[in-house]
Amino acid sequence: MHPEMYTRKLILAFFLLFQISAYAADPVPKQYQATRSSANFHIDGILDEEAWKAAAIAGDFMQLDPAEGLPVSQKTEVRLMYDNTSIYIAAMMYDTSPDSILHELGNRDEAQSLNADAFRFGLDPYNQRTNGYVFEVTASNVQSELFIDDYTYDAVWQSAVHISDKGWSVEMKIPYSAFRFPAKKDQLWGIQFARQIRRNREYDQWTLTPKNVQNKMIFWGTLEGINNVEPPLRLSITPYLSLYGEQAPRFTSNGVDGYENSYSYSGGADLKVGLDERFTLDVTLLPDFSQVQSDNKVKNLTAYETVYDEKRPFFKEGVDLFSKGNLFYSRRIGKTPSLFYSIPYLLNEGDVIEENPDKAHLINATKLSGRTDKGLGVGILNAITGTTYAKIKRSNGEELRIATEPLSNYNIFVLDQNLANNSEIFIANTSVLREGSEKDANVTTGQGTFENKKHNYRLTGRVSHSRINQSNADDAGNLSKQIISGN
Repeated sequence: MHPEMYTRKLILAFFLLFQISAYAADPVPKQYQATRSSANFHIDGILDEEAWKAAAIAGDFMQLDPAEGLPVSQKTEVRLMYDNTSIYIAAMMYDTSPDSILHELGNRDEAQSLNADAFRFGLDPYNQRTNGYVFEVTASNVQSELFIDDYTYDAVWQSAVHISDKGWSVEMKIPYSAFRFPAKKDQLWGIQFARQIRRNREYDQWTLTPKNVQNKMIFWGTLEGINNVEPPLRLSITPYLSLYGEQAPRFTSNGVDGYENSYSYSGGADLKVGLDERFTLDVTLLPDFSQVQSDNKVKNLTAYETVYDEKRPFFKEGVDLFSKGNLFYSRRIGKTPSLFYSIPYLLNEGDVIEENPDKAHLINATKLSGRTDKGLGVGILNAITGTTYAKIKRSNGEELRIATEPLSNYNIFVLDQNLANNSEIFIANTSVLREGSEKDANVTTGQGTFENKKHNYRLTGRVSHSRINQSNADDAGNLSKQIISGN
C-alpha cells in the first residue's frame, strides 16, 4: 500500500473511533451556606415563618434564555434551611405583572409541558458533577422530578405555591429519603436554582451554565453547612394478590368461533433494601404488572424491532447506570413469546386454543445499583422467565402443550468509573441464555471520555463486541410440542 494512502486510512480510522469537542473555559462555582433550623415549617407557599429570615439569600440570577448572560427581567430570591429529616426551600419570584403569571394545571410529572411559570431546584449530593436530582414546581403547584436524564424517577416530597401582588412564591420540603447522600459528618453538595418566566420564554439561573458546554453540572454552585445528618433506612416490602377476568376470541381452524371467559389469580412481592447510603437491592418475585399502562401497538413491517417505553416500575429505576452504552432494552424481558402468533396456524380441523399467553412468565428479577464514594458506579440486573406454553385441544379430545418461549436468563453488568475533570470510563455487558437449542447472545461495550483541566477539550473513544450462539441440533429456533394427556 502506498505510504500516503496508508496514512490517510489511519487518520480516517482515528476519527471514526474518537470524537473531540471544545467548549467553555474553567468554571468558578458560587457557594451557599445552609442554615440549620428547629422551626416547624408549614408548607403553604406563604413565606411568613420567622425562621426564614435567618437563612442566607441566593440571588443575582442571570439569563440563560433568551439572552445568555444578560440581567434578568424579574428578581428572584431563594433561601434554604435543613433539620435532621429534610431540607426546606423558600423561593420568592418577584413579578411586576403578577396578573400575567401563567399557571396552567396539569398532571404530575408534566411540568415541562405546561404553559406555566416554574421553579427548579438541582441537587448533587455527592458533589461529583456527573449526576444529580432536579425537583420542579410550577406556579400551579404541579410537581416533577428527575435523576440525571431519568424522567421515570419518582420521590415523595411536599410543595405549595402562592400568587400575590408581588409575584409568586413556593415552599418545598424534601425529606432525606427522597435522595441518596454520603454518610459523613460534613456534607458538601452541588446545588442549582432556576426560574422559568413562561410568557416571555425567559429562563434564569442562580449560577449560569453556558449553552455550549457538554456537562452543565460543573457550573453548579456548592452547598455548604449541612452537617450531622444521617441517611435514613431505606426498606420497603410490597406483597400483592391479583384476580383476573378476561373475555377473548376462541380460535378454531375456521377462524374466530365465538368468545370465551377465563379467570386466574396471581401473587408475589416486591422488596427494596438500602444496603447503605450508596447501594440499593431490588427484588421482585412473581411480579404482577397488570396495573401498568398498555402500549399503543405499532404495525411494524420493517426488519427492525419496535422499541416501546418501559412502564414497569421495577425496570424503571436505576436507568442511569443500565442505559450506559445503550445496550439494554428491558422490554425484551417478559416479551411476547416468539411463537405466540404462530399458534393459530398450527390448528387442524376442529382444534381449539385453550391457552396462549401473550407474555413470557417472569419468575423473578434482582437488581443491585449504586455508586461508591470514589465514583465507581456498579449495576447488576438478572431476570429469569419460565418456559411459556400454549394449549391446544384436538377434536379427538387430545391435549397438546406447545412451548412458545423457552426458559431464559437475562443479565446486564455495568461498571462506570468517574474520573477527574468530568471524565469517565465504563464497561457494560449484556447476555441472554435460553434453554435448549434456542439462540443465546452476549454483547460487551467499553467507552472512555476524557477532558482537560480547563474543560475546553473532550475526547471520546468506544469499542464493542457482539456474539450470537445457536445450535443446529433439533432444528434450532423451532420449539417442540409436548403432549400433556390424550384419550
